[in-house]
This record gives sequence, structure tokens and C-alpha cells, in this order.
Amino acid sequence: MKPVLRLLAAATLIYTGAALAAGPLQPQPPKPAADRRAPLVLLDAERHLVLEEMRNFLAVLQTITDALTREDMKEVARAARTMGSGAANEIPPQTVAKLPNEFKILAGGVHTGFDLMAMDAETLGDTKHTLSQVSGILQKCNACHGIYQIKAAGNASTKK
Repeated sequence: MKPVLRLLAAATLIYTGAALAAGPLQPQPPKPAADRRAPLVLLDAERHLVLEEMRNFLAVLQTITDALTREDMKEVARAARTMGSGAANEIPPQTVAKLPNEFKILAGGVHTGFDLMAMDAETLGDTKHTLSQVSGILQKCNACHGIYQIKAAGNASTKK
């Protein structure tokens, strides 16, 4: 055997023996990625109000989706109206003032999207059109959740 091949074979045996002596490889859990979303720091009560509104968006979207499966456009309109522009006034102005413009634009778009959905459900009665509107609202929700995290003032570990 040529000297280079002998050296390679010896190195392979040594490496294999060392690997076997070390035991089976244990997979390492992935390290969590840093949360790079922009923090919105609010007082705990303010944080609660904003998160409650988000949960209300989700609950109404579930009600609308259920109504669409039954082609109940009156229920779609009723549910959508509950989260329309009128609901935007439930957050106190001093809290709204702390929110960045992009956040307010996305949230406002969700509220007006619900207004338009209610109106279209009554006038058009087209379930596919309404599903498209649901998709548009969810796109705004996903964009906002991808950009922002909500933290309570004085508690940096609290996130949405």
C-alpha cells in the first residue's frame, strides 16, 4: 500500500475509534433567534387593552368564518360591524399617542376593513368576496405581529 493511503487509512481508523469512544452524537437543540420586532412599551393596563382588541379581532374573524360556511351574510355583517371603526375608539387617546404611525395605520386598516366587509356582506352577499376581505385583514394582522411586540413598562420579558 502506498504511504499516503496508509496514512489516510490510519487517520480514518483513529477518527472512527475516537468517535465510537465518545458515544452516540446527541443532537443540540437550536438556539432561539433573537426577537427583532420593534417593542411597543405600554403600561400594563394599556397593554391589556391593546391585546384584548387583538383577541377580539381574532374572535370576530372566527365568527365570520363560521358564518361564511353557512352562507349567513347577515351574521357576517353583524359580526364585522362589531370591530369596525366604532371599535377603534375603545383605546384611550393617551395610549394611541404612544403607538407608532405604522401600527396605527395597520390597526385602522383592520377596523375599516371590517366596516367595508359589513357593508359588502349586506349589499353583495358574495362569500368569495368576503373571504378575500378576511384574507386582507389577516395580512394586516400578520404584518403587525411580524413588526411589533408589546411589552409592559418595567417588564422587558413580557411579549405578545
